[in-house]
Amino acid sequence: MKRSKGENRRRRKRAIRNARRRIEHRLRDIEWEAQDEPMLRARNIHYEVSERARGTDAGGIGMLHRLARRVGLVEESDRRLHLLKIHKPHHESDHVPNVAYNIACGGT
Repeated sequence: MKRSKGENRRRRKRAIRNARRRIEHRLRDIEWEAQDEPMLRARNIHYEVSERARGTDAGGIGMLHRLARRVGLVEESDRRLHLLKIHKPHHESDHVPNVAYNIACGGT
């Protein structure tokens, strides 16, 4: 069944209005509390292996972050690096690995 031009126009306008609302919500000012621990926590990571499944090339980032936590890299970067005056909401151990993970995933 074909939709009328008016109905299509209303749907597009509604979709644009909803998209703008979501963007405004994401960009709103949030007053964060100072955080006691890093925001990147590497929790609830599960991997599945299958003959037919396709994964992304960035699928191992969670595993890399978990490894960084286990060997103490996260704690050491928070202890030795002093890049941020206030941890609202992120710590140094959130920012430094983020740059490395971005490069590992092919970002710039």
